[in-house]
Amino acid sequence: MARLSIEDCATQRSPGRMLRRLEQDVKTLLERRFAAEDVTVTQWIALKVVRDAAVSNPGELARELNITSGATTRLIDTLEERGLMARDRSAGDRRLVGLKVTDAGDALVQTLAPIVVAGWNELVADFSDAEVEQFSAMLARLLVVAERMLGKESAVFAGEAIS
Repeated sequence: MARLSIEDCATQRSPGRMLRRLEQDVKTLLERRFAAEDVTVTQWIALKVVRDAAVSNPGELARELNITSGATTRLIDTLEERGLMARDRSAGDRRLVGLKVTDAGDALVQTLAPIVVAGWNELVADFSDAEVEQFSAMLARLLVVAERMLGKESAVFAGEAIS
């Protein structure tokens, strides 16, 4: 049932390497577009995923961004100092900390979203609409399978359940 061979995973064609490089290149491209905005791509993603309720606390945010808890604390501190995010301590247990995006943070997410979308649209300009949909669906399926293999509970992507 193997679909990939050792040759398919050679350095120049390795799916993992291509995904990693794509992530790095897209982040660099977006950082260039954000240069005049006084916000980093990581800060924008943090605001976006908290605003969209994909994550709700610092631990989840650290896992989402694949950064250390210390880096997450610094990120939240910076966003909080700028009035873009707030920590929401539980009244019942002060050790529990939730995150919420302020109105200013929400406005920033909305302001920068068209820059992100334009960047992605430029990146996929050579693909047909069907190819973009297929690519997104395949990435969503890969993520669900990887998370299932890791024993994680998966989010549903692109509005479709994947079994």
